[in-house]
Amino acid sequence: MRWKDVDREILREVANTGRFYGKKIESSLYKIKRLKKAIAYLHSRMKKYPFPFLTMRLLNRLRKKMEREKEELDRYLYYMIVYREALGLTSHEDLYRVYNLLDDREERAP
Repeated sequence: MRWKDVDREILREVANTGRFYGKKIESSLYKIKRLKKAIAYLHSRMKKYPFPFLTMRLLNRLRKKMEREKEELDRYLYYMIVYREALGLTSHEDLYRVYNLLDDREERAP
């Protein structure tokens, strides 16, 4: 195996790792978006019907599911940041901009 082949294989693995984290972040964002729509629908439904017991139970389940998705998003966003820093990329503003997370970042800050 030549050095060019080894370098190419290393670069391919680096790219695959970044792609994996990016796909996980996109998946979590998509699920959160869908859950927000479902929660908004259930809120409108609660206003229409006088006895929203089942709707409230479903709403609570969806809120818990959304919290789990937000935790997963935070975890993979952290992994992506650590991965980028390991590559020498220390500014992460473009990462937040690409995934449209600039507004949510203040909420997630510890």
